[in-house]
Amino acid sequence: MLSNRCRVFTRVCCLIVLSVLPARAVAQQTAVLTAMDYIEIQQLVNRLNFALDYCTNGGRAFADLFVEGGQFIIDQGDGKTTVRRTRNELIALAGGPDCASRTSPPSSYILHLAESLVIEPAADGARGKSYAIYPANKGRYLNPETAGQLGIYHDEYVKTPQGWRFRSRRHQVNPSPAD
Repeated sequence: MLSNRCRVFTRVCCLIVLSVLPARAVAQQTAVLTAMDYIEIQQLVNRLNFALDYCTNGGRAFADLFVEGGQFIIDQGDGKTTVRRTRNELIALAGGPDCASRTSPPSSYILHLAESLVIEPAADGARGKSYAIYPANKGRYLNPETAGQLGIYHDEYVKTPQGWRFRSRRHQVNPSPAD
């Protein structure tokens, strides 16, 4: 027969074990990223900026950085988001297939920088967040509201047989400090 002290101890131990189990189950669902995964994701983010700004391979290099059905979202903060999901929409966003929009003003003035990238493991890949910065190009810019703009990129990455790819990139144009 167990004493009252033993019964209390047993109940406490059971409560501790039961409270730890869900945390372990969640931890097991989150992917573990290797050092190489972090490097490859960082390179993916860097390649995206160049592919977008210079319409590499007629915009196809930009579209190739997304999984099938991946999306680029422009979130102005007004509830009206612009979403590019199809391969042709992603190619067009990068200026392709003839790249004419990237070679003439005002689009030729746009440069994209993703700075201070933070990558976190997720259950189905990884998430990232970085600053979106648009510097002036030779003193020229798309418009006064865009010059020097600071936004935030919110990314979801998936590892594919071809390497890491974007599932989505949401460009939050006017973030608030709480975001």
